[in-house]
Amino acid sequence: MPEVILQVYPALGAEDEMKAKRPIGRNNEAYQSMVEGMIELCQAADELGYWGITHVEHHMHSEGMEISPAPILMNVHLGHYTKRLRHGQLGLVLPSHDPIRLAEEIAVADHFLKGRFFVGMARGYQARWHNILGQKFGVTSTTSDQGEADQRNRLLFSENFKIMKKAWMNDLLTHDGPTYQIPYPKEGIPNWPPAATITGKYGVPGEVDEHGTIKGVSAVPKPYQLPHPPLFQAFGASPGTLQWCGEENVTPTILAGPIPKLKELMNIYLEGAASRGRHPKLGEGIGLCRQFYIFENGTSETEWKAQLRRNVELYEAPVWSGWYEQFGFMEGARLVGEEGPVPKPGEHLADRLVSSGLLIAGTVDDVKRQLEDVLKELPVDFLVWLFHWGMIPREEGLRTIELFANEVCPEFGIKSHPAETGIAAG
Repeated sequence: MPEVILQVYPALGAEDEMKAKRPIGRNNEAYQSMVEGMIELCQAADELGYWGITHVEHHMHSEGMEISPAPILMNVHLGHYTKRLRHGQLGLVLPSHDPIRLAEEIAVADHFLKGRFFVGMARGYQARWHNILGQKFGVTSTTSDQGEADQRNRLLFSENFKIMKKAWMNDLLTHDGPTYQIPYPKEGIPNWPPAATITGKYGVPGEVDEHGTIKGVSAVPKPYQLPHPPLFQAFGASPGTLQWCGEENVTPTILAGPIPKLKELMNIYLEGAASRGRHPKLGEGIGLCRQFYIFENGTSETEWKAQLRRNVELYEAPVWSGWYEQFGFMEGARLVGEEGPVPKPGEHLADRLVSSGLLIAGTVDDVKRQLEDVLKELPVDFLVWLFHWGMIPREEGLRTIELFANEVCPEFGIKSHPAETGIAAG
């Protein structure tokens, strides 16, 4: 049965606080409160047996909705407050990072957490920060439109991923690609002063030649988990992304609601895997993004539906309508064969999220039945719970994850287990 990952957006407060403390993103008191809340959430998730918790990478969010400019630092900090919970990101925006430096930081974090670490990757869709931080790499934000910016973004993403894997898996790292050379210049770095006295004796064989020229480098340390931490792709929804994930044995976390669309994407993943000689079953190596609102058994349908609408209006609408919809993410809620705007004019956001399958809601028993139906059709390895912590009040959020862990998960054999770090000798 699937493992459950809480996908948390470190928000500094709901809309009333965002307005009162504008710009709340630079409010130190609000940030400290968010960090304390994240510690509380992680400790609860750890005790309740959740598999992992993950955050985004976004910069310059003055609005305070996704304050996560240094997700690996956040992972390591929160990891010190937990014992079993795994920490990661969905995801690190590869085109705006130097691949060797990122590979090293990931390896160090993996050591700090002793294998309770996983890596999520993304291409970057927010122009406000990606265009600025990516300018020295000649890359911008993109949509999957096959345009020039998209092709450049995809090129850097793919090459940086390749370099990172080389850095993790090889003692001697060399690379000659379209945007990156190791060493640089590619014929070698001449006149390395300690070539004879230190590097030639104790460094990686082949790192320096008999003339004192650097011919390769070594990314240190190598990861705690071998060959590297588990790899995830953030919110895949395009055929190209699913094909790539299958080829590279990366777990996609799919942001799409209707089951026919999900099956179509999952089959593309299988085709990619088969092209590399892997033959997973449908759903194996796949993550499915969903939201959950759970109410106590005995709550009438009229009562919980009214409460759900209230919760969506207060905690979800600022994110889905005010943010996601503006970037095109509501396409994940489009029904099969549907045309026109999503949601439809006058349609309540709660109704659209439920009808598309992105949101599973109801009493404990209702949620069990709905989740059972989903998992029969889509036997995925991971459920990624889009959990808007910081927008949802702490008490209500903690009660929801407690209900899910204690009342829903046992029905499906979802339980915690010690981290399987994949550590090998050497």
